[in-house]
Amino acid sequence: MTLTTLRLSNSGHTVALRDHGAGAPVLLIHGVGMQSAAWAPQIDALYKTHRVIAVDMPGHGDSSPLAAGSDLGAFVAWCRDVVDTLDLGPVNIAGHSMGALIAGGFAVTHPELTTRVCLINGVYRRDAAARAAVVARAEQIKAGEVDLETPLSRWFGDSAVDVAARAQVAGWLGAVDLNGYATAYSAFAQGDATYAAQYAQITCPFMALTGSDDPNSTPAMSRAMVAQASDGHAVVIEGHRHMVTLTAPHVANAHLAAWLAMPPCPKGAAMTPLDPRDLRNAFGSFMTGVTVVTAYGKDGAPIGFTANSFTSVSLDPPMVLVCLAKTSKNYDALVAAQGFAVNILAETQIDISNTFARPVEDRFATVDWQNGPHGSPVIADVSAWFDCAMHKTVEAGDHVILIGTVMAFDQTANPGLGYASGAYVTPAMSAEALAQNSNLVVSAVIERNGEVLLVDDGNGGLALPETVVKDQGTTAAVQSLIDAAGLTAQPGFIYSIFEDAGRNRQNIAFLCSAAQGAPTRGVFVPLTKTALDDVSDPAILTMLERLGREASIGSFGIYYGTQNSGEVRPIA
Repeated sequence: MTLTTLRLSNSGHTVALRDHGAGAPVLLIHGVGMQSAAWAPQIDALYKTHRVIAVDMPGHGDSSPLAAGSDLGAFVAWCRDVVDTLDLGPVNIAGHSMGALIAGGFAVTHPELTTRVCLINGVYRRDAAARAAVVARAEQIKAGEVDLETPLSRWFGDSAVDVAARAQVAGWLGAVDLNGYATAYSAFAQGDATYAAQYAQITCPFMALTGSDDPNSTPAMSRAMVAQASDGHAVVIEGHRHMVTLTAPHVANAHLAAWLAMPPCPKGAAMTPLDPRDLRNAFGSFMTGVTVVTAYGKDGAPIGFTANSFTSVSLDPPMVLVCLAKTSKNYDALVAAQGFAVNILAETQIDISNTFARPVEDRFATVDWQNGPHGSPVIADVSAWFDCAMHKTVEAGDHVILIGTVMAFDQTANPGLGYASGAYVTPAMSAEALAQNSNLVVSAVIERNGEVLLVDDGNGGLALPETVVKDQGTTAAVQSLIDAAGLTAQPGFIYSIFEDAGRNRQNIAFLCSAAQGAPTRGVFVPLTKTALDDVSDPAILTMLERLGREASIGSFGIYYGTQNSGEVRPIA
């Protein structure tokens, strides 16, 4: 493999490289103490289909060093200089160890120049003990105390199989320029979190590969890196440590070939410009709940804002997220807060939503609230609340995502407030209005653990508990059905609305979640086709079969139509 040198056009530094093959470019960057020759197995495997460029990192091999004290950002700028000088255009970039930090930084700072990115034996957000150890090693190297045997033991362990690879690596370590080594190692020690939060912005194919036995670039780190990205893939090579490209070259090369075969995502420059107002309207067509997010500011005063960008993230551990605009006056305080609460507003609390959405001097002055168990402000009479510890914040365009671990929560029977297409949606109130103008029948779909409560229809069949709505209104009618069954249940959302023309009436079914306990009326029946055979009303049977399908995947819709035909519209 011929080594050539050239002068970089932006900085004037000299870079040594090995350039083989033709086709789409693949740029390879080695780790601290190594040189471009370490990529020999990968060059041999890939140059027949790609142009493979393996570079000596600054201060390594025959490349000139960067200034002492250069941080990871300086090495990423050097990488951009290489790409510009070689006129590579969009490039597939792969790095090993320190090279992985450079490749990751290049991908997030220059997405327009990145086709795919692969981080091999990369480090990511070391814990406190690992960070202290690597920083101490960096200080020792800077002071001239270089122990080459220790990294060899970490990288290879006691395996007798990798003797040849270990001897090669020992030779490269022994030949490295100590000043260049010290500068690079210091940047490596401090750089594991420099671009970590921005990995979520990577939209091109992103692979993180490591060895199962690597104590410093662990499989957990690789999985955490790619979990943020939209097209991330983690690969763990069993039984190998830090130098997988040399100790398991055939396996590593097969994964690299698969990575290079992944279809690249389209670049933003080729996209048709999006109209911000049309995009906002399109986002707004998705019906959501309305929440008020609360916390305490740095001065100890309560703060809060209205948000409909709320979702559950995880049940184990219990986590939720909300999005906050970077233009919000609460941005600095919330990002620095130790925790926050999410208050899901009831449909009677439109005034609270408006208060927290507008520039009011004291948003809490007219609100009944108290501190939650974990310390964040919790609003009274909401549909539900979650008191959270701050888990992490994630930059996301013009917003920041606040991810919280749920420390305490509570819920009530108050129906939630909805929002869609720029207007509030109040399902229970809408049902009340219907009751004033039609022969309205309410059904209670009382569900528990994949079963639904059915009662005798009086003709030898089964039916849902139902009642005609009169002066009491729909909410009270649903509650009366729950009470008659002797159960504790939460009246949920409207699940089905249909007109029964044959009986000249309007049917509204409310999905209700029941607690444990035996009913005093009716029996719980599995949501299976066989178990539902005795349901006498064809429209109700069709609805319950749909509930069985939707419950199995946790995604629900609302049916609109007649007893014969209609459509199911997805809901949040």
